[in-house]
Amino acid sequence: MRALILLGFAALPILGCNSSSPPGCWESRGDRVLGIGSDSAEDPVSGALVAKNSAVKSEYRGTTYYFASSKTAATFLRTPEDYALQECEETDPRWDRPEAR
Repeated sequence: MRALILLGFAALPILGCNSSSPPGCWESRGDRVLGIGSDSAEDPVSGALVAKNSAVKSEYRGTTYYFASSKTAATFLRTPEDYALQECEETDPRWDRPEAR
């Protein structure tokens, strides 16, 4: 049994996530939500993994978010600050204008 566990750990770099892994192994929430390097993204409301090409899409402050359904997209749009990614300290001043949202 111990040998099997050690073999499993030895296989992780080959089968699991590591620094040279193919897309799908994300390092941060932002990578997951935006689907960086992948055809999938995480719905920021439900946490469901969705295919980007068939997902409901919505843009908020210049960033495209992907949703599993129009219901989760509507929830996001009601209170986007609850679900959106944290902004960096330097923000684009155009985002503060209502017509830019």
